[in-house]
Amino acid sequence: MILLAFALIVPPISPPDAKAYSDHPNLFVSAENSLFTNHISGPMVIQVIVQEDNTQLDQAIGQPNVSVNGRHLQMVQGSDGNWHAFFANTDSAKQADQAALSGSSGQSIDFGVFCSSSTPSTVLGMDISQTDGVAIPDSAGLSGTTQGTAGFSLCSGTPTTPSSQNNVIRNPPSLNVNPQVPTGQIGINQNVWPLIQLFTLSNNVHIEYDRSTGTQSVDLDYSDIPNISLNLDRTGYPASSDVFATINDVELSIDPTSQDSWTFNVGSNPATFYQAFAESGRSASGSGLVNLIPYLNSLGFKDNGKLSMDTSDVVTLKTNSVQTSSSLSGIYNKLVTFVETGPHTGIFESSFGGVSTIGTLPNAPRSHSGSITYNLQSASIVSGTSTASLTVGSGQSQFGPGQRETITLVDNDQNVNSNLVDQLDVFRSSAKIPTLKIGNPITLSSSSDVKFYNNSISISVPSTVFDANSLRLILDTRSQSMSNFHKITLNLGISAQSLKDLLIDVNQPNSKGTNWVNYDLRSFQQQLGITSFSSTTMTLYFGSVGASPVTIVAPGTIVSGNGLVQISDSAVTSIESMSSNLPVFLEIDFNTSGKISNPSDTQPIVFDLFSFGNKNNQLVNNAIYRAELQETSANSGVFSGTMQYAVINQLNQFDPNLIKSLQTFGSNIKFLVSTELTDANAIHFSILGTQGGTSTTVTSQHNLTTHTGVVTLDSPSYRIGSDVTITVNDPDLVTDANTIITYPSVNDPNSSADDTVGDNGGNILLEVWIKGFRFQHCTINGVTYGGLAATGFTLTETGPGTGIFQGIFKMPSWICSEDKTTLISPVGGTVQAWYHDFRDQYGRSVIIGSTVVIPAKTPSTITNQNVPKITMPIISTSTQISDQSGRPLLQSPHVGQTINFKGMISNKYYQNSQKISYIVQIKDSSNKVVFLKWSEGNLVNLSTTNEEISWVPTSSGAYSAEVYVWNGMDSLVPLVDQNQYKIQVLP
Repeated sequence: MILLAFALIVPPISPPDAKAYSDHPNLFVSAENSLFTNHISGPMVIQVIVQEDNTQLDQAIGQPNVSVNGRHLQMVQGSDGNWHAFFANTDSAKQADQAALSGSSGQSIDFGVFCSSSTPSTVLGMDISQTDGVAIPDSAGLSGTTQGTAGFSLCSGTPTTPSSQNNVIRNPPSLNVNPQVPTGQIGINQNVWPLIQLFTLSNNVHIEYDRSTGTQSVDLDYSDIPNISLNLDRTGYPASSDVFATINDVELSIDPTSQDSWTFNVGSNPATFYQAFAESGRSASGSGLVNLIPYLNSLGFKDNGKLSMDTSDVVTLKTNSVQTSSSLSGIYNKLVTFVETGPHTGIFESSFGGVSTIGTLPNAPRSHSGSITYNLQSASIVSGTSTASLTVGSGQSQFGPGQRETITLVDNDQNVNSNLVDQLDVFRSSAKIPTLKIGNPITLSSSSDVKFYNNSISISVPSTVFDANSLRLILDTRSQSMSNFHKITLNLGISAQSLKDLLIDVNQPNSKGTNWVNYDLRSFQQQLGITSFSSTTMTLYFGSVGASPVTIVAPGTIVSGNGLVQISDSAVTSIESMSSNLPVFLEIDFNTSGKISNPSDTQPIVFDLFSFGNKNNQLVNNAIYRAELQETSANSGVFSGTMQYAVINQLNQFDPNLIKSLQTFGSNIKFLVSTELTDANAIHFSILGTQGGTSTTVTSQHNLTTHTGVVTLDSPSYRIGSDVTITVNDPDLVTDANTIITYPSVNDPNSSADDTVGDNGGNILLEVWIKGFRFQHCTINGVTYGGLAATGFTLTETGPGTGIFQGIFKMPSWICSEDKTTLISPVGGTVQAWYHDFRDQYGRSVIIGSTVVIPAKTPSTITNQNVPKITMPIISTSTQISDQSGRPLLQSPHVGQTINFKGMISNKYYQNSQKISYIVQIKDSSNKVVFLKWSEGNLVNLSTTNEEISWVPTSSGAYSAEVYVWNGMDSLVPLVDQNQYKIQVLP
C-alpha cells in the first residue's frame, strides 16, 4: 500500500509516459480520453506535447509546427527534450479567474494574470499574436496585465521572478535553459512560464502537427461532457466501514499536470471548492476559500459541479491525509473531498491513501440508507449485515497435531475498507476476533472500575466487554484528557478463591505445572503514546487497590505490547495465602508516560490468566487464543490465517518451553491439547457474527483425537555391527509444524530413565531391550561399557510435521548383563523396542512393543556361543493397482475415483504358517500421511493369499503409495521390502 500511496502522491506526468496512438504517435493531447469521447468544457487547461527522436538540448532545433483550429500554437522545449504548450478557452479562463478574485491570490481557479495578443514578443520572449491572449503566473515586472473578465491589454516591461498566482498548472515541465540555445529553444522569458495560450473554442477543436512525414492530428469536442457518472464501491455497507464513491467528470480536471481535488460542503451551506485541500499546490483556507457554486453556470458547468448528501442515521463524514479537517472557516462543517486518480484522468475518488472521507456509523441501523447525488444522479448508501461463516481446514481430513490448518472466515461485515486488505487486530475495537477457549481461563469478562493515574490525580474511564466471544475489555477514553499517565488499575471482578481454583500450586500434593499471564496492550501503544513496555509491572491486590500486593510480572520481564509470560511459583504461593473471599484488583504500571488527548477510538485490552499441568492428579489446561486474521484480498470479505496444536507427552507436559512456543495472538495460532477432545469436549472455534441480521456466535467445532503410536524395527534379524533402525509413527509427538522435533536419549546413571529416550525425571518415551532386559551401560573393573545413550541414539522426525521419528544404533558385540556385572553376547536373543504412548487414540497411556530376533550366524570375532539355529519364513508379494472395476490402472485417476491395491502374498516355507498384516499408506506431496489401512490374516505353509485395500482420493495432487507386509500389527516386523508407487490424482 505504500507503493500505491506513492503513485498517487507523485503522479506520472513525465512526457515519455504520454499515451501515443498509431495515427499520431508524436502528438500527445492531455484531453484525449475515450471515457469522455474527447470532450472538453469550461476552464480545462489542455496540455500538448510533441515527442521527436531529436531531443538535443544544446543544439538549435526548429519549433514543431502545431496549430489549434488553424491558429499557431507556440511550442516550448522542456528539459526532457520534448516540446510543450498549454491552451484553454478564453472566456472560461477569464470567468474562472474572476471567481478566484473573490478569494486569495494564487488559490482556487486562479489563472494568474492576462496579456493581450498585441503584447510584443520582446516582453514575453515569444510571439503570441495568433492567440486571443495569454495567462502568465503574475505581473511581477510588468504593467498592463489584467485579471478576471476585464478586457485584455498590451503588457509591457520585463518579467521578473514571479510569486505565481497561477493555480491551474501546478506541476509544469521545466524549460530547456541550456546556455547554448535560447531558453526553451524559442527564447521565452522563463519568468512567464507556465504560459497558457487562450483561444475562442466552440464545438470541434482541431489540434494539428504538421510533420515532414505527414500530418498528425487530434480532434476534441468543446461542449457538454458526456458519460458523467457517480458510482459506489458496493451495494451494502457494514457498520464503521469506508464508503468509496467515484465521480467520473472530466470537466473537474482543470490542471493537466497534477491531481485536482474538489471539496463539497453537503450541509446547510452548500458549497463547491477547488483545491480547498490539495495534495499539491496551495490549499485554500480562511479568506482564500471561494465557493464556486454561484459561478458554475458561467464556468460552463450545468448540473455537474455540485454534490449533495442525505447522511440520515447511516452515514458519517471523515478526514484523511488530504482532507485533514472536518470544517472550513467554521461555516462549512459537512465536507466531502474527492481527489483525481491521476493527472487529466477525469476520475475522482472520495478516498486517498485507502481512506475515504465518507463512512458508515458504528451503530448504523440495519437496512437504513443515506444517499449521495451528483449531476442529478443519486446512489444509496445502505447499511446491512451479512451472514458470517467460520471453518478450519477443508473438512476432508482429520485435523491432527503438527499440521497447519487454514482458518477461513467469510464475514463481509468486517470488510470495512474495500480499497485495503483489512486486518482483524485485537487492538482494533471494531474488529470481531475468532476465538478458541479451552478450559476456564480468567479473563477481563467481569472487570470494572478502570482508573488512569498520573503523579497527582486519577480519572475513571468507562469500560465494557462488547464481544462476549473474544472477551476483550474496551476502554473508552474518547472524552478524556490526561497528560503523563503512567499506570492503570481495575477490579478483575473475581475473588481470591477463583484464582486459587485456576492456578497450580506446585507445593500442593499431586500438583505440577505452570501458570501464565496472557496480555495485549497494543492499543496503548497505538493510541495513548506508550512506546516501551520494558519496565512494565503487573501487580495483583487483594481487598482493595494497594492492599496485599503480589507482583506477577516484574520489570524487564516483557518487551512488547502483547505476549505470554510465566508467573513464578512463589507468586502463586503468596496468592494461596490470601483470604478466599477477597476481591482481586490489577495494577499495570508502565513506568513510563502516556497521554490521553481525546482519542478518536476506544482502546481494547486483554489480560488473561492461564494454567497448564496437573492439579490434584487432574489434567489442567486453561487458555484462550485469539486469531488475528487477514483479508485474502481487498474487498473480498474473506479472512484467513492458520492454526495448529501440540499434544503434551511425558517429556514436555510440564516444560515451560512448550508453553512459550504457543501462539495466543496473531494470524498463526498454536494451542495446546492435553488429551483427546471429542464429542462434548470438542474444541469450539467461534466468532461473534450475524445470521439473518441477528447477532449470534458462529462456531466451527472440531474433534481432536489422539493417536495410537506404532513402533517398528527395520529388519526381521540383525547381525553384530549392523544398523538397527527404530521407527515410531505417532503424530502426537509433533509439537511444531515447521520444526523437525528430536527426542534424545538420557545419559544419566542417577535417572531411572537412563539409557532410554526420556528425561532425567524418569519419564520414558522409548526403551530398547536386548535378550529380555534394557540395553544399558555398566562399569566392570573400573571400565564403563555404554548402553543405548552411548550410541548417540536420538529419535528424530523425518521432516517437519510428518509425525514419523527414526533412530539408529549399531548392534553391539557385547552388552551388559541384566545385573550389570558381566558382558554377554547379544547373539541368540531378541531385540525389542518399547514405545510408551502417552495418549493413544482413546486418550490412554499404553506401551506398544516391536520384537525381532538376532540371527545365529555372527562374525568370526564371536566364538564358542551355544546359539540355537533360527530359520525365518520366506514370504514374497506382488501388488497390482486397479480401478474400481478391477482393471489395471493405466492412467492418472481423478478425485473421487476408487483405487484398489491388490497384493498376492505367498508363503514359501514348508513347515509353519505365517501371520501377516497387509498395509497401505498414502502420503501427499509434503510427505504427510493422508490414508492408512491394513488387513490381517494367517498364511499357511506353501500357500498364497490375495489381500485388497481401496483408497478414494479427495484432493488432486501428487501422492506416494507405500505397501508393507508385516508379521502382524502386534509385533510389526517387516516380512518383505516396502514397495512404493507414485500416483498423480487429477481434479
